Amino acid sequence: MNAKNLTDLHWFCQAVHHGGYAAASRHHQTSAPTLSRAVTRLEQTLGEKLIHRSAKQFQLTASGEECYQRFAQLLEQVDHAWLAKMNTQPTLSGAIHVSCPEPFADHFLQATAIEFMRQHPEVTIRISFGSDISHFFDDQVDLAVVSSPATAPQLIQRRLFDSHLMLAAAPEYLDQQGRPESIHDLAGHDLLSGNTMTAWELTQNGENLCLALSPRYSVNSLRLSIKAACQGMGICLAPRLTLAPFLARGELEALLPDVVCPAGTIHLVWADRQLVPARVMALRDLIVSRLEDSDSFLSAISHELP
Repeated sequence: MNAKNLTDLHWFCQAVHHGGYAAASRHHQTSAPTLSRAVTRLEQTLGEKLIHRSAKQFQLTASGEECYQRFAQLLEQVDHAWLAKMNTQPTLSGAIHVSCPEPFADHFLQATAIEFMRQHPEVTIRISFGSDISHFFDDQVDLAVVSSPATAPQLIQRRLFDSHLMLAAAPEYLDQQGRPESIHDLAGHDLLSGNTMTAWELTQNGENLCLALSPRYSVNSLRLSIKAACQGMGICLAPRLTLAPFLARGELEALLPDVVCPAGTIHLVWADRQLVPARVMALRDLIVSRLEDSDSFLSAISHELP
């Protein structure tokens, strides 16, 4: 096998792994025709058709499946061996794209990113706001902080911390709209929600209720959602530690203390089965180590509000 054959085999395995030329090309920042030509050359070299091609279908032949099963793991082992070698290099360089919710950037990630760049002057970091991973590969994200677990097989995740939630509203709102006595009463109230949240799953006295949300006002920011609740716009569902100062000052009132609210689990997500740059792994490990005291982070969010 020469170097050209090895390159073509690599692109074939990447196309299969990502489910098509377009997805693989976006992930590796190369053109789809480049991958297609590589697979065509590989087929000509082997004398066998590996992929059935059509406008809407990307399907392996029996020979293609055999080829992928035989060589994909070997190429992955080469990737890991190369990565181990790269990790011994003293200088980190290049760009890192991190996606996370706004409060996470405000109260944790920006300080961590600045510290990391001071330690590694040749690294650049771009932070974009987001709370899910629906565009992880399209947006070429390296690390994502999300509140919903990753389900894509090519993504792996690590739990950062749990955030226990509770219901609260401003006393003036409750005086006008009434205080809910059960989870069923919530359906008649104004509920504040993030843009990506479609329902609240609540439990009271052993009864489970999935409360579909169609909020009058929604904003994909925990900080602004709490602020709206303080201004009497409705009932919010937020971390207990973040709400504690507002409850203590009487700006918000806790609701339905016997209701079990979901625990929001925050995950750090990155791509699996690929050559993860050493700079990305170094930032990932720093984030994990700095979040050992997650209570401080959740409490800090409340201090930004007036």
